[in-house]
Amino acid sequence: MQPLASQPRPLLPPTPEFLAPLPLLAVGLMALNDAYLKPTLHGALTGKLSDLAGCFFLPLWISALLALATRWPLRRRLAAGCAATALFFTLISTSHLAAGAVCAGLEVATAPFGFSGHRIASDPTDLLALPLVAAAWWYGRRAGAARGLA
Repeated sequence: MQPLASQPRPLLPPTPEFLAPLPLLAVGLMALNDAYLKPTLHGALTGKLSDLAGCFFLPLWISALLALATRWPLRRRLAAGCAATALFFTLISTSHLAAGAVCAGLEVATAPFGFSGHRIASDPTDLLALPLVAAAWWYGRRAGAARGLA
């Protein structure tokens, strides 16, 4: 009996929940909105667009980062990403202190790249975007199932 040939192990774990068109489109939409649409068309729609995009892609991004750092299954990574996003988003939407602390951290992290002037408006109505966290859970599970990971 011959031994089974072992398949080479991939350098990076699969992260179908984030490295897919829809989450990457959400990242692009948020970047476009924050860099161009908000400053030129400042209004209710541009104010909420980044919240919606962020609540969708952030849990998936956190899950993908956890895939690099842990051996957790997709379901656990998605749960952690969704919980962290919901907590983070709730804090910055309801606490001026939390929003200010995040902006200060962003200033330090992005200054070497020439970015500055970060602003987060603490607004409890932003919590209307939280259902997108659940949509990210659903999307991530489906993306994983399509790759045989869920």
